[in-house]
Amino acid sequence: MRRRIVLRAVVALVAAALAVAGYLQVHGDFQRWSDESALDGACDGLLDRNTVRGVLGPGAVEVENERRGAGLVGCEVHVYGGGTAEIRVLDTAHVGQSLLDSLYAGSPTAPAVPVGHGWTGLFGATPDRFGAADPFKADEYKKVTTSLVLECTGESSAKGLSVTVETTLDRTLDDPAERPQFTRIATSTAAGASKARHCGAKLGKPVSSLDLPVNEDEYEPLRTADGTCSGIPAARGVVIATETARGGAPYETCRLADADHSTRYVLEAHYGPYAQERLLGYEEEPHDDVPNTDTPAHHRDPDGRMSWTTAKCPGGQALFTVHPSFERGENRKYPGGKADLAYERAALKAFAERSAKAHECSAPVTP
Repeated sequence: MRRRIVLRAVVALVAAALAVAGYLQVHGDFQRWSDESALDGACDGLLDRNTVRGVLGPGAVEVENERRGAGLVGCEVHVYGGGTAEIRVLDTAHVGQSLLDSLYAGSPTAPAVPVGHGWTGLFGATPDRFGAADPFKADEYKKVTTSLVLECTGESSAKGLSVTVETTLDRTLDDPAERPQFTRIATSTAAGASKARHCGAKLGKPVSSLDLPVNEDEYEPLRTADGTCSGIPAARGVVIATETARGGAPYETCRLADADHSTRYVLEAHYGPYAQERLLGYEEEPHDDVPNTDTPAHHRDPDGRMSWTTAKCPGGQALFTVHPSFERGENRKYPGGKADLAYERAALKAFAERSAKAHECSAPVTP
């Protein structure tokens, strides 16, 4: 009798081991789970199971945890018959050369828009680039991204947190009622990360509405611009604008084009960890004449690659840049005459002043 009990115990242990092997696989720095409880441990336990299920669906779940370096935690959740979410949580004290892809700034062909609703963040997508009638329909985009930045209080050991979620769902961005679904995992994870990391960040409200990411062919006359390109003067050969709304985004962009819609200048504003990351990146470059924390004034580098200025903000230094464009071909030279330089300064001044004011920063250094 005792022997039967022992055999049954051994069989039970073997079955349990086989079951574990069925849902846990270890691949180097990756751990892949196929079990309902895996959601509770995903991304160091920062995800809310009910929110993830509500967005991705009720099917069988697979979770892959990944650690990419100091201060960065990542995981991927896939629900069979539902959706997929890739989540990255970053302690922004660790941004720099080793994590240059850690902060989301949108697609080059589709500028991201502000999340709004009290959140400092971006909402963007990668549209179809092959002539789709509607580039933001569910079967014509790759991933929809929500990226949020949290500023921690002085009592926290963390300087700030960044939460980025790339979501793939069988839903269309064209429906305004569906867009907020793509942000729910990011906002719930941000709340969980703030609590778990003792960040004490001020959180936004539930996201109830969102603009579409801006498609690259959404031009308008510069004189009527009322978003990130507002207030920038027109000039000979600079009459068209592509912009997004302003609304607390940590990264803003404005594109200026000629009457043929060929881009002439690209202006960018970087705040918080985005500015920190960009400035650290420039400090690693071999050129002395690039933006850095020791030269906060406007200057045009010798090769004509860019001009910049800075401002002091509640979350640290902000960086504003303007880049002439190569779009007209490899043989086109950067604008270099006095009129071009004067226009760049005027455009950068108008762009930086309005952006800084919207973010409650000091007036930018005058170009």
